[in-house]
Amino acid sequence: MTTAAFDPSELKTPVTVIYDGSNAAADHEIRFLLSRNRDGRLKFVDLATASDAAGDYGLSAAAMKEKLIARDASGEVLTGTDALYAAHAAIGLAAWFEMCRLPGFLSVGTGIRPKN
Repeated sequence: MTTAAFDPSELKTPVTVIYDGSNAAADHEIRFLLSRNRDGRLKFVDLATASDAAGDYGLSAAAMKEKLIARDASGEVLTGTDALYAAHAAIGLAAWFEMCRLPGFLSVGTGIRPKN
Protein backbone atom coordinates (compact mmCIF):
# COMPACT_ATOMS: atom_id res chain seq x y z
CA MET A 1 0.00 0.00 0.00
CA THR A 2 1.14 3.48 -0.76
CA THR A 3 -0.47 6.83 -0.18
CA ALA A 4 -1.19 7.29 -3.88
CA ALA A 5 -2.70 3.84 -4.43
CA PHE A 6 -4.31 2.72 -1.18
CA ASP A 7 -6.45 -0.38 -1.77
CA PRO A 8 -8.72 -1.34 1.14
CA SER A 9 -8.73 -4.98 -0.02
CA GLU A 10 -5.03 -5.16 0.92
CA LEU A 11 -5.64 -3.86 4.45
CA LYS A 12 -4.48 -6.13 7.28
CA THR A 13 -6.21 -5.68 10.62
CA PRO A 14 -5.92 -4.62 13.31
CA VAL A 15 -5.20 -1.07 12.18
CA THR A 16 -3.50 1.20 14.70
CA VAL A 17 -4.76 4.79 14.51
CA ILE A 18 -2.33 7.39 15.88
CA TYR A 19 -3.96 10.73 16.61
CA ASP A 20 -3.57 13.98 18.53
CA GLY A 21 -6.19 13.84 21.28
CA SER A 22 -5.83 17.58 21.90
CA ASN A 23 -7.26 18.24 18.40
CA ALA A 24 -11.05 18.66 18.72
CA ALA A 25 -11.80 17.48 15.17
CA ALA A 26 -9.60 14.42 15.57
CA ASP A 27 -11.21 13.69 18.93
CA HIS A 28 -14.67 13.78 17.33
CA GLU A 29 -13.59 11.34 14.60
CA ILE A 30 -11.89 9.01 17.08
CA ARG A 31 -15.07 8.85 19.17
CA PHE A 32 -16.98 7.95 16.01
CA LEU A 33 -14.50 5.17 15.18
CA LEU A 34 -14.47 3.89 18.76
CA SER A 35 -18.26 3.61 18.76
CA ARG A 36 -18.13 1.36 15.69
CA ASN A 37 -15.06 -0.69 16.60
CA ARG A 38 -17.10 -3.65 17.88
CA ASP A 39 -14.75 -6.36 16.56
CA GLY A 40 -11.51 -4.76 17.76
CA ARG A 41 -10.21 -4.16 14.25
CA LEU A 42 -8.86 -0.77 15.34
CA LYS A 43 -6.36 0.12 18.04
CA PHE A 44 -5.81 3.70 19.14
CA VAL A 45 -2.70 5.62 20.22
CA ASP A 46 -3.16 9.17 21.53
CA LEU A 47 0.02 11.20 21.00
CA ALA A 48 -0.82 13.17 24.14
CA THR A 49 -0.28 10.05 26.26
CA ALA A 50 2.28 8.16 24.14
CA SER A 51 5.35 10.39 24.01
CA ASP A 52 7.52 7.77 22.28
CA ALA A 53 5.01 7.03 19.49
CA ALA A 54 6.88 9.10 16.89
CA GLY A 55 9.98 6.91 17.14
CA ASP A 56 7.87 3.76 16.92
CA TYR A 57 6.46 4.82 13.55
CA GLY A 58 9.52 6.45 11.99
CA LEU A 59 7.98 9.92 11.87
CA SER A 60 8.75 13.13 13.68
CA ALA A 61 6.44 14.19 16.50
CA ALA A 62 5.62 17.36 14.54
CA ALA A 63 4.67 15.35 11.43
CA MET A 64 2.45 13.09 13.49
CA LYS A 65 0.56 16.05 14.95
CA GLU A 66 -0.15 17.43 11.47
CA LYS A 67 -2.00 14.40 10.12
CA LEU A 68 -3.85 11.35 11.29
CA ILE A 69 -1.59 8.29 10.96
CA ALA A 70 -2.61 4.65 10.60
CA ARG A 71 -0.52 1.48 10.49
CA ASP A 72 -1.99 -1.83 9.47
CA ALA A 73 -0.97 -5.23 10.85
CA SER A 74 1.55 -5.73 8.03
CA GLY A 75 3.36 -2.51 9.05
CA GLU A 76 2.20 -0.26 6.21
CA VAL A 77 1.91 3.37 7.35
CA LEU A 78 -0.78 5.62 5.89
CA THR A 79 -1.36 9.32 6.51
CA GLY A 80 -4.11 11.89 6.11
CA THR A 81 -7.09 10.86 4.00
CA ASP A 82 -5.65 7.38 3.42
CA ALA A 83 -5.36 6.85 7.18
CA LEU A 84 -9.02 7.83 7.62
CA TYR A 85 -10.00 5.59 4.72
CA ALA A 86 -8.09 2.64 6.23
CA ALA A 87 -9.72 3.14 9.62
CA HIS A 88 -13.18 3.24 8.07
CA ALA A 89 -12.41 0.23 5.86
CA ALA A 90 -11.25 -1.78 8.87
CA ILE A 91 -14.66 -1.39 10.51
CA GLY A 92 -16.65 -2.07 7.35
CA LEU A 93 -17.32 1.50 6.22
CA ALA A 94 -15.11 1.64 3.11
CA ALA A 95 -18.03 2.20 0.74
CA TRP A 96 -19.32 5.07 2.88
CA PHE A 97 -15.89 6.68 2.83
CA GLU A 98 -15.37 6.32 -0.96
CA MET A 99 -16.80 9.79 -1.61
CA CYS A 100 -13.98 11.28 0.48
CA ARG A 101 -11.50 10.00 -2.10
CA LEU A 102 -12.78 12.38 -4.76
CA PRO A 103 -10.28 15.10 -5.75
CA GLY A 104 -10.79 18.25 -3.73
CA PHE A 105 -13.40 16.74 -1.45
CA LEU A 106 -13.40 18.01 2.13
CA SER A 107 -14.60 15.30 4.43
CA VAL A 108 -17.60 17.24 5.69
CA GLY A 109 -19.29 14.08 6.98
CA THR A 110 -16.55 13.43 9.51
CA GLY A 111 -15.86 17.05 10.46
CA ILE A 112 -12.19 16.80 9.43
CA ARG A 113 -10.30 18.37 6.57
CA PRO A 114 -7.52 15.80 6.12
CA LYS A 115 -4.23 16.74 4.52
CA ASN A 116 -2.68 14.42 2.00
